[in-house]
Amino acid sequence: MKKIYLAILLFLFLQSCGYAPIYSGNQKVNFYIESINFDNSETELTNYINLNLSNYANKKDGIKYKINASVQYSKTVVSKNTAGDVEEYELISNSFFTISSLKKVKTINIKEIFKMNNFNDEFEERRYEQTIKKNMARSIVSKLLLQLSRFDDN
Repeated sequence: MKKIYLAILLFLFLQSCGYAPIYSGNQKVNFYIESINFDNSETELTNYINLNLSNYANKKDGIKYKINASVQYSKTVVSKNTAGDVEEYELISNSFFTISSLKKVKTINIKEIFKMNNFNDEFEERRYEQTIKKNMARSIVSKLLLQLSRFDDN
């Protein structure tokens, strides 16, 4: 009896339900980025944004966009303990993109905010902040790509 239950259970687990992510096959875009220029920006965050956008710069079919960008990044103290030591920071990135195509120019502002606790180890805090910057860059790029896909060139 146990073998039958095991066989049925194994069959059900091996039989997939046909799950597929909604956007898995939706990777076709009808645009490419001809050039992206950063003005007086925070270098580490702009490098991550540029790296994430590099996949869309190599194509040469579809609508051509030129992007001028400015990224501002700040790390401010949110709270301190009674001894005056920092307990929490707020990381803010404010990105301004000017997108120009053949017929139209559009300006987009993307703001990302993250609260980070203070670490005792300065090295670990810098590593964690670097990870947060990478995640912010991914989020900024995905929001920018969404705006580019909605950009009406008419």
